Amino acid sequence: MVGPGLTVGGWFAGAVIANFVAKVRSIMEDHHALQAEAGDMMYSVEAALPRIKILVEVTERRAISNGSFAAWLQQFKDVVSEAEDLLDDFETKRIQEKLLRKGSKVGSAASFALKYVRNLLLSDTDLQRLKDVLKKLNKIISEIGGTGFHSMLDLADAEEGVTMRILPPTRPVVIGRDEEKQQLLSMMFPAAPPPRDGAESSKQFSVIPVVGAAGVGKTTLAQVIYNDPNVKEAFALRGWVLASRRSRNSGDFAKDIIDSFGTEQQDNLQTMPGPSECDLLSAIENKRFFLVLDDVQVNLHEMWASLRSALPGAANGSVVLLTTRSEEVANSFGTTAHVTLEQLPFPVLCRVFEHHAFGKKKNASLELIGKKIVQNLHGLPLLAEAIGRLLRQKLDEGHWQKISRSHWWHFAEDDDSQNVALPSVAIMCEYLSDHLRKCLCYCSIFPSGYLFEKNMLIHMWIASFMQQHDGIGMEEKEKEWFDELSNRSFFQPTIWKNKYVIPDIIREPIYSIAQKECHAATDSGEPKRSLQLYRHLAIDIPDLNVHLDLGKANKLRTILFFDGRKTIKPHEALANILSHPSALRVLDFSYYEAKLGKAHDFINKFHHLRFLDLSFTEITVLPDSICKLHLLQVLGLRGCQFKELPRAMNELISLRFLYAEARTVSLIYKIGQLTNLQGLEEFPIGKTEGHKITELKDLNEVSGRLCICNLEEVTCTDIEGGEPELFRKRHLKKLVLKWGSAAGTSTIASDGCMRTLAGLKPNANLEELRIQCYMGVGFPAWMADEQYFTKLQHIHLIECEQLITLPPLGQLPSLVILVLQGLSVVEKIGSEFYGTNYRVFPSLEELKFLDMPNWREWSDIEELQDSRALPFPHLRKVQIRNCKVLSGMPLCCLQASLEELDLSGCNEIFACKPSSLEGLKCLLCLKIHHCLGRIYLPCDLLGSLEVLNLQTCKVYFHGGRGQIIKLRRILTSDCHELNLDEFKAIRKEQLVLEVLLSKGVHYLPSCFVNNWNSEASIS
Repeated sequence: MVGPGLTVGGWFAGAVIANFVAKVRSIMEDHHALQAEAGDMMYSVEAALPRIKILVEVTERRAISNGSFAAWLQQFKDVVSEAEDLLDDFETKRIQEKLLRKGSKVGSAASFALKYVRNLLLSDTDLQRLKDVLKKLNKIISEIGGTGFHSMLDLADAEEGVTMRILPPTRPVVIGRDEEKQQLLSMMFPAAPPPRDGAESSKQFSVIPVVGAAGVGKTTLAQVIYNDPNVKEAFALRGWVLASRRSRNSGDFAKDIIDSFGTEQQDNLQTMPGPSECDLLSAIENKRFFLVLDDVQVNLHEMWASLRSALPGAANGSVVLLTTRSEEVANSFGTTAHVTLEQLPFPVLCRVFEHHAFGKKKNASLELIGKKIVQNLHGLPLLAEAIGRLLRQKLDEGHWQKISRSHWWHFAEDDDSQNVALPSVAIMCEYLSDHLRKCLCYCSIFPSGYLFEKNMLIHMWIASFMQQHDGIGMEEKEKEWFDELSNRSFFQPTIWKNKYVIPDIIREPIYSIAQKECHAATDSGEPKRSLQLYRHLAIDIPDLNVHLDLGKANKLRTILFFDGRKTIKPHEALANILSHPSALRVLDFSYYEAKLGKAHDFINKFHHLRFLDLSFTEITVLPDSICKLHLLQVLGLRGCQFKELPRAMNELISLRFLYAEARTVSLIYKIGQLTNLQGLEEFPIGKTEGHKITELKDLNEVSGRLCICNLEEVTCTDIEGGEPELFRKRHLKKLVLKWGSAAGTSTIASDGCMRTLAGLKPNANLEELRIQCYMGVGFPAWMADEQYFTKLQHIHLIECEQLITLPPLGQLPSLVILVLQGLSVVEKIGSEFYGTNYRVFPSLEELKFLDMPNWREWSDIEELQDSRALPFPHLRKVQIRNCKVLSGMPLCCLQASLEELDLSGCNEIFACKPSSLEGLKCLLCLKIHHCLGRIYLPCDLLGSLEVLNLQTCKVYFHGGRGQIIKLRRILTSDCHELNLDEFKAIRKEQLVLEVLLSKGVHYLPSCFVNNWNSEASIS
């Protein structure tokens, strides 16, 4: 226990009260008796509102270490919660009355607009509840006049500058671990086969552990290795598994591994039904893989023993890198050699701290104070990063001295938690604004190793305690808050986009601080507590049939279910736990491991619900009563298999985010009535009324990404007049337009596709466009409208098998990435592709042509020097794969700025100009696979190259010697004659050579490369 816990929940109090007062004022205009009885109280509360906001903010900040005002603050928040419940009840009644008047078109239901309040038919009970809340508020506010409260208000004036500047984003950085990094790479890529007493290995794979205490940087180092460009080149499959996440059996563990490989490769590995060891064997067969098992604990060893039998099917040289806090765990994997990360020495830790505290600027006076602070950080780079970033917000000597002298640095000496991060985390929390602290403490109830999805967590925050705040742009504001917490190092980024973890060394102190309102009920053996006083609860127990005392008058706003795998009768258990109606806003079953099959009617008791996630519960039936959750804003149905949905799902008119597969979305009748929808990832078009493309017309709040599929079902009548009106969806950033296999290849079908696409012009704010399986022979004019699409950065044209001519995409001013794949009838690309503008592809950085079997000619730009600016001025990467008859590349694309060139399966690309790559000066990575004919590479090219990957090709180096200063890896396979005598002089540690043969990887010292069984020479 760390002293008085932090009572979270004050930031939004001012917004709730302001809303409440506004409602009362409006209602009084129609209820004069109420005005006579409660008018003075309302004006008193309204007048005190500015002081309330200030007082709650300061009291919250001081509650971490000073409990003097905790009782007043808790009492105040209880009344605020009561006021919030009352406002929700009024809003529910308003929506119900509106649905009863359904003769008019269903409209927006999210607004608390005052014009609707006057029309409510309020009962005497409603009015009495309103008066009671007003009385309680007035009583609490009357206590503000005391001496103690005046001192808190004075303190607020003194702390006016506590809000500090926004920090720049943080990225994984490794300081002081060069030796350990090189040790790891040497074990992964040995110059000779590893000795028998080295890392545990078989003919195919080796296991390399990284061992160290929490916070020393094991995961960060593993991320740096994982993202190393040479590692990316050397392995066909890369995967990352958070081993601390609970897996029920080896099948679950195998699925995690398959999913990680599938996510990295962007293929369909993750969709395998019922994954098992056999599926894993199939996924990695004859492939070289790199797998990271992060934060391995004791419970993983038995599952690993079962799974390792599937791994020998992989190609030689595969690597499993595991991170663990326990040397015993590392040894249990059969390893005798591992990399140990110790706490950083004081001088090195100071470098880490100064990197995050100062950036590139130095401050001599602050450096001395900083070194004093670093002495309290126990050699842990995670704490040095976190405290450094806190101090960076205010490079002021007084601020730094205040933190240096904090009493928290002495607190760990008397604390029995043994968590060395407690002082650092407590200080960091003291300097958080109230709303950030509230959001952070909410996260402490999630289990160790939980992978936070940024958007879902933000939905939970909003549903739990942000409802009465100004709703306009609330998601964007919350994203800023999340980013700020991440930039302060509370959240650590993972290899997955928008997914984060909170390290246990940070999470545990936060849980101690937040314990007044946030609790995780586990089977850890700790004394049972009454749960009715908590506001946010996670239940992480194998058997939910145990008694949990929630009480009838509980204050719960959040219940998250985890585990439950030993629950024999899950419906009975849940019915007991959720037996009493409460003010629940968030209810999440998505990590509940006892499968439900059916969602029972008890969910309808929680009519305040804003967030309901039933994903992955194997529910097949939803009760009709779910349609009465009129305040529901987020609904998760991922992984559920429904045959039908309730007919009245379109009455969930507050719904803003729907997480469900296309099959589930297709079952919602007249989804177009859900006009508040912002998140709808996929919209499948049907043939019947209520499921056609016309349902999109009024969904103008849709934002982020939208995939419209089954476009072959669109008829001329549906599209005429621009019925979908995509141009009105101004918040849409990514659009996928997808036809199915039934689109057909006839002229009629092609004309239909072209008419459909012509009527689907998106909004001008679009940033990414993907068109898939389109069967038209050309594109509409809007595709390359440079005046309209000024923000369009990504275009993907996939499997457009009837397309003959490309649009002039070179005109688009902001296009950064262009992918053309499966355009099987395109034969020529030239001026029609570049356009007629002065500038051609002015922003393009990546260009990919994939699987274009009939593409023969790629023309250069005519009159390049006379009338146009330099084309492709920012091009960095070109990839051409499986374009077997392409006879060359134009000079305009082989710019000096090019850094990466990947040519594979292009038989004729060097036929006309074997030395076409001579002009490249900045190339870092060159891959040439399965290309026929002689290929001449200048030795000057080796001066910039870091990776050279040659397979099944004849390569001749010419024009110089000793140009391999940066070259780190040569990967070759089936080359005919490789005489690289000049390489003999290069020191062994400068060059690691890998000969990738069909039977695996052979490791050779660099001094013996002249005897390779291959064909190339240096002249």
